[in-house]
Amino acid sequence: MRNLWLALLIPVAAARSAAAQDIQVFADQVFLQPLQEIAQTFTEQTSFEIQLNVGLSAVMAESIRLGLPADVFFPAAEEPMRSMIEKGMVDVALKRNVVILSPDEGAGGDESADVQYAAAAVLVNAPNRLGAMAFLEYLGSDESRAVFARHGYSLP
Repeated sequence: MRNLWLALLIPVAAARSAAAQDIQVFADQVFLQPLQEIAQTFTEQTSFEIQLNVGLSAVMAESIRLGLPADVFFPAAEEPMRSMIEKGMVDVALKRNVVILSPDEGAGGDESADVQYAAAAVLVNAPNRLGAMAFLEYLGSDESRAVFARHGYSLP
């Protein structure tokens, strides 16, 4: 189903003019290398340009709260995402778990500790909502999952 949805968006994306908006992705810096690979492939397949804005999750969240235009938020911790949801800035229907995070240091390596995920989400006021939705779906594709796995991330 996911690939069908993406396949339907690709012709729409290909028809976009060169002046169309880029997709602004605000992500934690730990995801830089896999996201660079994923963004390149996504752009080749759809013609949507990805602008990666990377830094610490809390700093990225604050930048968005202060008004920087953003389409997708991808923090490396649950708290910044939770904070953005509480402030009504995340479209919770368009939030997807992308990779598994290591249990908190305080869990003492307990394998029974709750699994935590790094999730990406489309923002409520995304300037390029269609592109953001396509990119979010692409993050869950087999191609993207393979890139994350190559970079040592566990997958949900």
